[in-house]
Amino acid sequence: MRISNRYKYYFRMVIVNKQLHIKAYEQGRLTGSLGKLMGLVADAFQQQGYTITKDTGLIWQGEPPGIIDTLNPYNALNVYTNTSRDKVTTENNLFLGASGPLPGYFTLDRLGVWPWITPTYNNISTANYERNDYPHDLINSIKEQKQTLFYSNLINKGLDSPEPEGLPEDHVLMIVSQMDNDWQDGWAMFGKVINRLILGDCKYPVVVKFDPRLLLDKDGNVNKSKLNAHKPMMDSLEARGVKFYTGAESLHCILPKTRVVIVDEMSQFLEPLMYGVPVITHGAPPYHGVVKKIEHQHELIPAIQDVSWSNEDLMNAWLAYYITSYACHDLVSTTRRVKELLDVV
Repeated sequence: MRISNRYKYYFRMVIVNKQLHIKAYEQGRLTGSLGKLMGLVADAFQQQGYTITKDTGLIWQGEPPGIIDTLNPYNALNVYTNTSRDKVTTENNLFLGASGPLPGYFTLDRLGVWPWITPTYNNISTANYERNDYPHDLINSIKEQKQTLFYSNLINKGLDSPEPEGLPEDHVLMIVSQMDNDWQDGWAMFGKVINRLILGDCKYPVVVKFDPRLLLDKDGNVNKSKLNAHKPMMDSLEARGVKFYTGAESLHCILPKTRVVIVDEMSQFLEPLMYGVPVITHGAPPYHGVVKKIEHQHELIPAIQDVSWSNEDLMNAWLAYYITSYACHDLVSTTRRVKELLDVV
């Protein structure tokens, strides 16, 4: 993808200065996995002849040698973590964020982190997609091992994931992750969708799979303050006949019994695409161009009743593109992405 003349002006300045600057905002500590991911980015830019600097005071676990501490370098290309251009007013930036399908995958983009990434705004052409482009071995391994994007073994239990007890057949599944962002009130939309499913004569059981971090702490135990905060909502769901799961139950156990999935734009789970389950979204996740995007509530029940709109080939094409041509996970893929961003042939 070619970048606009506006961006080329700033990137030409960077090419002259050859400086990549790691910002402390919005993640002031690059520890654990985030430190490793930033290390790949630094290595890839160093291969392009860049000097790597960072904000003074930024803690970087596993910091590579030769990194220079400095304040607000002039005309450097800045790298931010876990934020987007909606919060950063300067133009000359990149954004790094952890992503799926597995721990170690991440995005590097000019616009932000999921869902503020290029695929959200530019429909990906699937015209040149070949079926052998699909990463069958990787996807089959993920499904067989029941793996997810979480680093923590306490909530990414794989084959040890607890069984989703009482899971109904042929259900409508809502996947709930980070509900709110700066643009949308996700919890309000969640309530509206649930109400529409219950009051709109949905003929199928409704299941909700919450991100396990909704109630669990870093040790994998239920956090009492989180539980108290969400108990009224969960009591209301139970009273209305909605089955929900808040623990480390695996989507790999749920999706084979799912008729259709409903997601918001913040959900990074790619498992519905792996299983070819029809997906409805009321937001704009990066893959919204290959699933059913509804604009208003009257569209929801008809889309659930008749899923002939679903196109598994398009979902496969997008998933193959995202995993093999866009997301990064090692030095080879990171270098490929860096060259794209710098418009280096």
